[in-house]
Amino acid sequence: MVVKAWRIWGLGAIGVAIVALLAVIAFALLGDDGGTSVDSVPISETATPGPSPTATAAPRVTDPEDFGEFADFVAGAAAEQDTAFFAGRVRGTTYTCSEADVYGEGIYDRKSVCQEVGQQLEVVMQCTWASECGLSQPEALVTAIESYFASALPEENDEYGTGAVRLYAIGVTQWTDPERAYKAAILTAITGRRGGGASKGARTVRAIFFQYVEGRWVIRGMERADVLAEELLSPDTAPFADWERY
Repeated sequence: MVVKAWRIWGLGAIGVAIVALLAVIAFALLGDDGGTSVDSVPISETATPGPSPTATAAPRVTDPEDFGEFADFVAGAAAEQDTAFFAGRVRGTTYTCSEADVYGEGIYDRKSVCQEVGQQLEVVMQCTWASECGLSQPEALVTAIESYFASALPEENDEYGTGAVRLYAIGVTQWTDPERAYKAAILTAITGRRGGGASKGARTVRAIFFQYVEGRWVIRGMERADVLAEELLSPDTAPFADWERY
């Protein structure tokens, strides 16, 4: 009985070995025919990914290069009293203070901004009609523009129209320095003079100087006229070339 049992067990072991061998062969054949082998990597990790969606960059907003077209935006901002439109465009130019700026006298009063020789500043121009121009910090020009809108008396009227700030004309500065050949947006309003009171209102002008820089009109300065402002509202007396009524 012991020998018979051993023979049965031996045949069973051989059978198991044969079955195992067939399984290995089948496994290898399946691996070559598209099955998953021991060393294979999931297809999701080896497949070449398709093109990912291309992110569309927001188009850069540019101003029309023609100042006559851009004047429509200036007029709209003035009508809406949108001082942020102007404030966001004020850009200074780099200026290096000289010895004359600190110690001497000149046409342009730079002592208010220049503290030492060699000092570099971002400055804008502020001019007074029939007087001189000076340099100031860009923040000072922003304040001046905001103050002009705040001082307007829209309920007043005169021969030039309403007292609200509005674009009246455009022109070109006539300085000999080509770097300061700016376009001028001539704004006008009836504003309250110092001391206040309805009877103190007078026609005034602010000519804002624009320059086209890398697709955008930026503000480089301003000329104010609280006295003789009407002279800036006529092509015969205004200090601008190509004066054009808006």
